[in-house]
Amino acid sequence: MNGRRRYLRPLTLFILMGLFSLSLVGQLDSRLNIGGFDWETTIDYEAHYQSRGFAGNQTDDSLAADQAEDAASGLEQPMTSATEESAQAESQEAEPAFANTQEAEKADQEPAVKAAVKVDLNDIPQAPIPKPEQDREKPTILIHTVRAGETLWDIAKSYGITVNEIVATNNIKNQNRIQVGQALKILTVKGVLHKVAPGENLWEIAERYGVSLAEIADVNKITNPSLVQAGQEIVIPGATQLLIKDALVVNGQLQRAFDWPVRGRISSNFGMRWGRMHNGLDVAVVTGTPVRAAADGRVTFSGSMGDYGLLVIIDHGNSVETRYAHNSRLVASVGQQVKRGDIIAYSGNTGNSTGPHLHFEIRYRNTPVDPVKYLKN
Repeated sequence: MNGRRRYLRPLTLFILMGLFSLSLVGQLDSRLNIGGFDWETTIDYEAHYQSRGFAGNQTDDSLAADQAEDAASGLEQPMTSATEESAQAESQEAEPAFANTQEAEKADQEPAVKAAVKVDLNDIPQAPIPKPEQDREKPTILIHTVRAGETLWDIAKSYGITVNEIVATNNIKNQNRIQVGQALKILTVKGVLHKVAPGENLWEIAERYGVSLAEIADVNKITNPSLVQAGQEIVIPGATQLLIKDALVVNGQLQRAFDWPVRGRISSNFGMRWGRMHNGLDVAVVTGTPVRAAADGRVTFSGSMGDYGLLVIIDHGNSVETRYAHNSRLVASVGQQVKRGDIIAYSGNTGNSTGPHLHFEIRYRNTPVDPVKYLKN
């Protein structure tokens, strides 16, 4: 009997150790999922607790004790409300991280997409739209060639201008005598065509016509007004009458380009008289006759001067000067710009004079010349 017990004890111990080893291996395999089996421990906790003799409404203390005991035995615990909230929070925190990881991996795999750029339609080059014929810039001067059977009236009507404008622009002497093939200049703007005279400048022309210098330069596409040359034709916009300045000096020679200051009988010519030089031309007129400027210029003297009596002196530029003496009354003042034909004084008998008349002088380079040679008929 004692011998049997001696064998039973080791055998029992061996069996118990084997069972314990199998239990440990089963728990380890279930936790680490090794050994090729996918064991799921699904426990009905309600049945579990009922089998232990607990009611469904057990106290928190007893439930906690059971959970502790289950934990020690390797059983999963049911989640309390607090535990569920904590698990949900952890799940929510883990989801964005997982999402960010997926987005990062997706961004690495997909090619980079350029951000859309907003383009202003005004910055896109547009093909030029052809302008209608009437909107295109027209030249200031057109050339019309006279055809057989055409009259100035026909031409003027076709261009929407007047016959007088064509006559003035082309300096036509006889309106009824135009020839086939004759080239006529037609202005596309209202105005007159002015030919720059020698010694004339754009400032003087603008002042004569009463048109701004900027307007004349713009119409004629003149970038530098000081480069306007003699013989150049320019359009004077808005002008209705051609105001030509006769060139007083051409190539250093005085021209027959002066107007008569008064009209009357010549009482004394230029030259030697009574043993001394008579430097001007005497024209007999009654006292109070208007005396007019013989050409454009600037008044440099207006007053009394010795034998001249009441005298007016005008500087015409290019070393040309005219003098008007023996007047009864003066109108022009020093520094005044006068135009050809302006009244500058009234004739009289002042100074060294034998009777009412006008003493008129023309001086070139300060030398008196015979006025008759340079006065226009």
